[in-house]
Amino acid sequence: MSLLNRFVVFFILSCFFNTVAYANFSGKVVKVIDGDTIDVLTPVKQKIRIRLVDIDAPESKQAYGNASRKYLASLIAGKSVYIKESNKDIYNRTLGTVFYNGININQKMVASGYAWVYRYKGVAKNKQLIALESQAKQNRKGLWKDKNPIAPWKFRRLNQK
Repeated sequence: MSLLNRFVVFFILSCFFNTVAYANFSGKVVKVIDGDTIDVLTPVKQKIRIRLVDIDAPESKQAYGNASRKYLASLIAGKSVYIKESNKDIYNRTLGTVFYNGININQKMVASGYAWVYRYKGVAKNKQLIALESQAKQNRKGLWKDKNPIAPWKFRRLNQK
């Protein structure tokens, strides 16, 4: 096989594996499910459910759950956004960071006090989000106005049937 043919095969395979691993895309927000989940319609009319990665918003029946959803809707409902995909979750939702006009919406939700930094087994990995959460808490923004806010993962565990 010639060097040119090897390069072509390598290039095609690289493109294939890169698109499988990460599929960053744009779309219009057609529904805000809650404070950390949206539906986006792509230019090819594919509806994709997005779970904002690294954050966890209050549940709908939890204090600030409705406020969190409304705040997210005020930021991006009906707008064209860019999604930087990280992975898929166990429900096959796309885990991603949402950007609107260059603004990181995941960060904005935490900085405004409408979402916690997501912690897996008690550990948060995103240090920038942790700093934003600390600032929101210190400034008593959003859900941090409550004296004893309950983290969504604890709320879900307490309300399992």
